[in-house]
Amino acid sequence: MDELGINGWNLIAQLIAFMIFIWLLWRFALGPIVRVLDERRDRISESMAAAQRMQAELAATAARNEEVLAEARRDAQQIVLNAREAGDAAIARARASADAQAEEYLGRAQATLRQETAQARQVLRQEVADLAVTAAGRIVRRELDPAAQARLIEETLAEAAPVAGAGAAATNGAGATGPATQG
Repeated sequence: MDELGINGWNLIAQLIAFMIFIWLLWRFALGPIVRVLDERRDRISESMAAAQRMQAELAATAARNEEVLAEARRDAQQIVLNAREAGDAAIARARASADAQAEEYLGRAQATLRQETAQARQVLRQEVADLAVTAAGRIVRRELDPAAQARLIEETLAEAAPVAGAGAAATNGAGATGPATQG
């Protein structure tokens, strides 16, 4: 090896120095770099897995959101339907109440009309009786005893009852169609 210009001890020393250099390089330079690269590869793998999990969660959340939205739409439609039914029921109750109230007012009006008709007949009978007594007094021109006067009033009332009934009917008929014309 001397012919080549290589010294054996130098070669061994250089080989040992090179090995120490390789070991130091691996220990302090390449080892940490490889660890950093391995850690980075692991972080990238974890990030990719996390991204896939997030995409899966996002898809699940979107599906849940669609379900919630569909349920909200169904609930809204049900609320609208219930409101319509409640409105229809309220209208029906209002109509029934109005009909009952109208019937009540009509009944009251008819009762009042019957009562006023009966009072008018009573007043008419009284006036006919008074007129009959006055007319009888003028015709006879004499005083009657109370028994004869009562008998005469009863006879006049008996004769005037059909006339009063016809007069009341004529009055009701005139009131229903308008005032009677005088000629």
